[in-house]
Amino acid sequence: MIYLPTAVRNIPTYEVLAQDGVEAIDDHAMNILETIGIEFRDDASAAIWRQAGAEVTGHRVRIARELIRKLIATVPGEFDYHARNSDRTVRVGGRNMIFGPANGSPYLIDLDGVRRQATAEDMRTLMKLHHVNPVIHYNGGYTLEPMDVPVPHRHLHMVESSFLTTDKPIMGSSQSEFQAQDSLDMAKIVFGEKFVDENVVMTTFLNCNSPLVWDQTQLESLRLYAAHNQALLLSPFVLYGASTPVHVLAATAQIVAEVIAGVAFSQIIRPGCRALMGVAPMGVYMKSGSPTFGSPEVALAMFIFGQMARFYGIPWRTNGAKSGSKGDDLYAGYDSILKVYPAILGGCNLLTHCGGTIEGSLCISMGKLGADSQQMQNFYTMLKGVDWVDMDTALASLAKVGPGGHFFDEDYTRENLPFLDEIQDNERFESWVATGSKDAGTRGREWCRKMLSKYEEEPPALETSIREALR
Repeated sequence: MIYLPTAVRNIPTYEVLAQDGVEAIDDHAMNILETIGIEFRDDASAAIWRQAGAEVTGHRVRIARELIRKLIATVPGEFDYHARNSDRTVRVGGRNMIFGPANGSPYLIDLDGVRRQATAEDMRTLMKLHHVNPVIHYNGGYTLEPMDVPVPHRHLHMVESSFLTTDKPIMGSSQSEFQAQDSLDMAKIVFGEKFVDENVVMTTFLNCNSPLVWDQTQLESLRLYAAHNQALLLSPFVLYGASTPVHVLAATAQIVAEVIAGVAFSQIIRPGCRALMGVAPMGVYMKSGSPTFGSPEVALAMFIFGQMARFYGIPWRTNGAKSGSKGDDLYAGYDSILKVYPAILGGCNLLTHCGGTIEGSLCISMGKLGADSQQMQNFYTMLKGVDWVDMDTALASLAKVGPGGHFFDEDYTRENLPFLDEIQDNERFESWVATGSKDAGTRGREWCRKMLSKYEEEPPALETSIREALR
C-alpha cells in the first residue's frame, strides 16, 4: 500500500493583508483581551490566570499583551506527531502540512447509498479506510459518532478502535475530564508513560464558545492534555455573523483573541507544550440561522488567520472539505473546494475534515469520501510545486518527438505519469452510458469498497498483550 509522507509546501502562501494590516489585527486582538476580556468559566482556570498575573473578576479574565507575548513565546513552531508505526509519524508546523479525516458525524450514507445513524462498526470501517487512504496522515477521533454506544463509553471504543484499526497517529477525546484522562491512559499502554510525556502521540479538539467563552469542560481537558505534553487544536466554534460581527477584519480579530488566550493558557500549564491556533469557521444562512460553507467572507478570514499564525510563529489548523449539501451534488464540491483552497494557499499546517462531510458535519457520505480523497491527492501534488529536475531529459524527449508527434510512447512519460483521479469519469459519453452511467457518488462508493479490500489483505498488526490491556 502507498502511504504519502508529510506534505512539504513548495508554493508560496497567499497574503491578503500587508504587514501593517497584520500588526493592526494583532493590536485589535490584544485590545480585546485587555479591555473586554475573555471568560474562563472554571474556578481553577481563573485562579491559574490570577496567579500568572492577569486581571481576574469572577471568570472574566483580562490579559495584558505583554503577558500574552511572554507566554506564547514558548510554543514550538514545529513538532513530530508520532504513530505507533514510526514509518507513519508525520511533521506538523513550518512548511509542513498534514491531512486528516472528518470527525463527529452521527449519520452516514453507507456503501449502499442508504442514509442512517452511524454505529461503532461504521466508525471502525471509516478508520480502516483512513488507514489505507494514501493522503490521510492521521486517524481522527470520532470518525463517526457511534450512536449505538452509550455516551459515557463512546470515547473508550473510539480510542481502542483507533489503535486496533490503524498504525497512523490518532486523536483523543476532550469532551470531559474523565474522557481525556482515559484517552491519555490508553495512549500510555501503547507507547509507554515516558514516551508520552516527551512526545506528541495524540491531538485533540478544544473549542472556544464564540464569542469570548472558554467553558469548564474544555478547560479541564485542556489542562490534562497540556500537562501531558500532547498537541492541542484550539479552535473557536465560529458562525460568521452570528457569533462574530459581520465584518471580516473584526471577526478575525475576535477569533485571534479567543485562540491566543487558549494558547497562552496552555503554556501556563506546561511551557513548551504543543498548541495549534485553530479556526473552524462557518457562515450563517441569515434566513434560518443554519451554518453555511463555501462563504467568501469565511475564506478571506481563513487567509488572514493563516497570516496571523505565521506572525506569532504558531502552527495552525482549520477544517476542509465540508458542505451543507444533502448528497454528492455540485454544491458539495463547490463548498468543499472553497474551504480547502484557502487552507492550502493560506499555509495551513493541519487540515481536518478531508473526507465525505455533508449536511454541515451531521453526515458522512461514503461516495463523497472517495471523491474527496482524490481531490486531496490533487492538492498534495500542487503543494510540491515545480522544480528543474529532469528538465534536460524532458526537453530531449521533445527533440526526439519533434513537430506533430506525441509523447505516449516515451519512457519518460511512462516513468512520470501525472496524477490520475481514480473516480472522475473522463471517457466519452457513450462509454459512460455503456458502463452504467454511474454518478460521482456511486464511483466514490466503489472506490471505498476497493480500498477496504486492500485493508483486509494487509491489516496493521498490534501485540496481543497491548490489545488485551486496551480491552
